[in-house]
Amino acid sequence: ALQINESLIGPMFYHLGEHRHGSSLDANGVHQEMVNNKIDAFSKVFLATTVACARCHNHKLEAVSQRDYYALGAAFMTPRWTARSVDAPGKNDASIAKLKELRASIRSELAARWKTASIQPEGWRKPLEVKDAPAQKLEDIAYLLAKLTKAEGGIEATWSALAKEWTDTRAARAQANAAFTVLADFSQPQFPAGWTAEGDGMAHGWVPEATPLVALDGDAVIARLLPRGYHTHALSSRLPGALHMPPQSAVAGNFASLRLAGGEFGGHLMMDENTFLNERVTFLSEVKPAWKTFGDTPLKNGVTRVTLDFATASLNPNFPPRHGVAPGLPATDTGTDKRSWLSITGIVTHDAGGTPQDTLDGFATLYTGPAPKTVEEANARLAAWLAGAVQRWCEDHTQPGDGPLLDWLLANQLLPNKAEPGSPLAALVAEYRRAESSLAFPRTVNSMDERDTAKCGLHFNARGNVDSLGEVVLPDFLQMFAGRHDVAKSTGSGRLELAAALLQPEHPLTSRVYVNRVWQWIFGAGLVATPDDFGRLGEKPSHPELLDWLAREFMREGWSTKKFVRRLVLSETFRQSGLVSAVARERDPANRFRHHYPTRRLEAEAIRDALLAVSGRLDATLYGRPLNPHRATELADRRLFSGPLDGDGRRSLYLKMSIMAPPTFLTAFDLPDLKLPSGKRNVTNVPTQSLMMLNDPLVSALAKHWATQLLKTPHATAEERVSAMFLQAFARAPQPGELQQWTAAAREFATTPDLLHDAAAWPQLAHSIFNTQEFIHYR
Repeated sequence: ALQINESLIGPMFYHLGEHRHGSSLDANGVHQEMVNNKIDAFSKVFLATTVACARCHNHKLEAVSQRDYYALGAAFMTPRWTARSVDAPGKNDASIAKLKELRASIRSELAARWKTASIQPEGWRKPLEVKDAPAQKLEDIAYLLAKLTKAEGGIEATWSALAKEWTDTRAARAQANAAFTVLADFSQPQFPAGWTAEGDGMAHGWVPEATPLVALDGDAVIARLLPRGYHTHALSSRLPGALHMPPQSAVAGNFASLRLAGGEFGGHLMMDENTFLNERVTFLSEVKPAWKTFGDTPLKNGVTRVTLDFATASLNPNFPPRHGVAPGLPATDTGTDKRSWLSITGIVTHDAGGTPQDTLDGFATLYTGPAPKTVEEANARLAAWLAGAVQRWCEDHTQPGDGPLLDWLLANQLLPNKAEPGSPLAALVAEYRRAESSLAFPRTVNSMDERDTAKCGLHFNARGNVDSLGEVVLPDFLQMFAGRHDVAKSTGSGRLELAAALLQPEHPLTSRVYVNRVWQWIFGAGLVATPDDFGRLGEKPSHPELLDWLAREFMREGWSTKKFVRRLVLSETFRQSGLVSAVARERDPANRFRHHYPTRRLEAEAIRDALLAVSGRLDATLYGRPLNPHRATELADRRLFSGPLDGDGRRSLYLKMSIMAPPTFLTAFDLPDLKLPSGKRNVTNVPTQSLMMLNDPLVSALAKHWATQLLKTPHATAEERVSAMFLQAFARAPQPGELQQWTAAAREFATTPDLLHDAAAWPQLAHSIFNTQEFIHYR
C-alpha cells in the first residue's frame, strides 16, 4: 500500500543536525522541512507530480515554478498544526450531564450542612499555631488574624491600622491594574475573539466562583473550591482541553498574561511556524492559579507568526516529549491514557512588565463600619464576616472575594467535608466517582485546525536558501491549473477549495492517479509504472485508453473504491494464471501487456503477518494502540523500547513506526523509507533476507509455536500432517513428489522413532516451510 508520512513533521528529526547552507538550522529552516514533506506527499499522492524539488528552482520539464511551491506551502502552513480530539461528537454528553447533576446534588447536600456550621475563634486561630509557617501576606486571612492576636496598641488601633493598610493597598493595586487590558475575566463562559478552545474539558469547564471540585478518592467530599473560570478537570481530569492563542502579532500589547494552574502534565507550548515538536514546552504543577506572562517574540529569520497552546497532556501535540523534558515522566511511559488538567481564570494584555494584582475584594465587607473596641467585638465581626461568605455560598449568591475565604475555611477543616457512611451525601459521592471513572480516555491525533485562523503566507526563498528571504507568497494552487479553482480566493488556507478542485470531473490527474494506484495494488505494477510521476521523466502508460476509461468509470460510479476493485478482480486480466508461454515471454518479457498474472513477493508486513497466521499466533483483534517492535538495543533517551518478540500476535499494522529505528524485520524486506512518501515499494532479493528467515528469533519462535499446535492435533500419519502444513502455508495440497520429499525431511529431523510426537522434527520442518520461496510469494 502507498506509504505516506502523516506525522506532519517527519523529516524534522533527521534534519535538526544539519542545514543545507551551512549554518545552524533556525525556525524558518525547520518549518521549511516540515512543509516540504507535506508538499512532497500531496503532489505525489494526488497529482503524480514531483513539486517538492521546486523549492529551489523552476521545473525544467514540467510547468511547475518555484512560486508554485511556496503558494502550495502557504496553504499547508496557514492552518494551525496541533492536536485535535477525534472522539465521536457527543460521545460523553450523557456522562457529563450525569456528573453535572451529581455535582449540583452534592453541593446542595453540603450547603445544608454548612448553613448550620459554627465557626468559632478557637477554630480560626488554630492555623496560626503551625510552627515554621511561611510569612503571611496582606491577602492571607492568617495575616489579619495574626495581627489581631497580638493586637499591639489595642484591638481598635490594630483594626484601624489593618483597615487603612487594606484601603491604601487596594487603591494602589487598582491604579496599577489600570495598565492591563482585560481580555477575559470569565464572568461569562466565553473566550476572547480569536482564541480557540478544544475538547470536552474546555467545552464543559467553565464554572462560577467557588464551584466544588468533587474529590475522586479519600474521605473528603470535595478537594477544593474552584475560582471562576475554565477548569478542564471541573468534572473529570479524564476530559481533555486546550486553548489556542492567536498569533502573538494579532494580540494587542507587548505582553499577554494568563492566570494559570495545572497538573499531571497540563502545560503550555510555544511554536514558531507550527513547529510543535520543539522543546519549548512547560508543564504546570500549581494548584492555585497564578499569573504567567508571555512576551512577544521578535519575528525574524523568516518567522511570520508565533503561537501558544495551553493544553492537557492528550491535546499537547508534543506529548510525551523527548525523555527528560517532562519532569517526573519515566522513560518507559508512553504518555497515553493520562489524567491531566489545566485551569485558566483570567487573560490580560499589557505593554509594560508585571502582572495584575489581587484587589483584596474578600475583605470589603469586613472593614465596613467603625473599628471594634474589644476582643469580643472583633471576634463577632470576624465570625459574621466568615459566616456571611458561607451563607452567600449556600444561597448561591457568591460575590467577588468569597472564594478565597471559603477555600481557606475548607482547607483548615472549619467546614464539614466528610460524608458519614450510609448517608445520602456518601451515596452521591460514590455515584459521582463511579460515573467519572467510567469515562473513556480521549482519542486525539496531530492534525490541523483552521478555526479563527487568518491567511498566512510563506516567504519565498531564493534558490531554496532559508536565509535568503523574499516576498511573502499567499496560498494558491499550481499555475498549470489557473482558472479552474478558487484556492487564492479563500479567506483561509484554501485547503477546502484545493480539495474541491482535485475532485472536479474535468481534472486531468486525480482520478487517473488513483485508479493507477489501485491497479498497481492488485496487479503488482500500474498502467503507468511510475505512480508518483506522470510527467516527462515518468513512464508512459502501457494502455492509455484503458487508463482514461477506468478513470471516467471510477468517477461515474461515485469514486467508489469498492466498485472499482470489484470491476478489476472480475476481469479476465485478473483471472489469468501465472503460467508464461514462450511466445509471450519473447514478445513481452516485462509483461506490460498483462499476458499472465505475475508472481509477486509479499510486502514486508504481509510476510510477518503470514508467519503469525500460519503459526496460529495471529491476534485478529481490531483496533488498539500501537506496540513497540522487538529491538535488540533500547535507547531510553529517544523512547525507543523493545516490545514482545512477536508483538503479542498483533498484525504489523499495529507496530510503531519510528524514523529513528524502524522494525528491523520489516526493513529487511524493503519497508519504505519512513521519511519520504513512496508510491511504489522497492522489491529486492538479497542475502540478508534469506539470513533473516533462517536466523531471526521471530521466525524460529513462530516455527516452534506452529509445531506445538501440530503436536496437539491428532494425525494418522506423517504424510497427513505434512499435507495439513502445506494447506495451511500454501493454500494447496502437496504434489506426490513434494509429499514424499517433505515427509522424508521430517524423518531426517526426528530424534526419536515416534515421528508424529517428535519434538525436534516438526519445528525444523515448520522452519523449513517458512524459508521456501513459495511462502513469501504468491501467484
